[in-house]
Amino acid sequence: MTKSTRAALLRANAESDRTLRRLWLVAAIGAIVSRPVFLVGGAAVDLHTGRYKPTDVDIVGVVTAADRRALVDAGFVETGGRHLRWDYPDGTSEWVEFPGSTLEGSFERIQLSDTVTMNVIALESLMVDRIVQATDGTDVTFGEALRLIVATADRVDWSGVAIEIRASPETPYLGSMDKARELLVASGLPETATTHFGSA
Repeated sequence: MTKSTRAALLRANAESDRTLRRLWLVAAIGAIVSRPVFLVGGAAVDLHTGRYKPTDVDIVGVVTAADRRALVDAGFVETGGRHLRWDYPDGTSEWVEFPGSTLEGSFERIQLSDTVTMNVIALESLMVDRIVQATDGTDVTFGEALRLIVATADRVDWSGVAIEIRASPETPYLGSMDKARELLVASGLPETATTHFGSA
């Protein structure tokens, strides 16, 4: 284990803030696999909003079987399923999953210290992801997307979100533009909906 990996894991273990400790854990994973990895999913929603309790930490990037063995050697626990588990000294655990190898969209780099950075999906790309998920018609995904919009609407580049949705090959049959408009209207932002996603 490298010195930077050990330092990041120690910082994760010592950090009392749940969001920050996840970021240090992602930084440690990036150091172990020696390739870029990106925080996505619910943990990224929590980072952008401070109002979400993720069930696991989703990380995308190229993570090989050898990398998983290296993660276990560093102290992660193999669970026999899709997740690895990190056990903190305070008795809590973090479940880590690697749902894909490619980040869809763009990312931001977070500076954790003078020498340590980690990558997280950009807010606009995360918004696109949650809007697309909400096209499944369930109340759960609609509610998640709605909460993200309410918490971050004033920080989102909505024209960028619209461009990213239009560029997606799924847009024509998923109805993502319509869903974005519906979510923005439900969030009390009808002008933003009309300006960037057209009228119903």
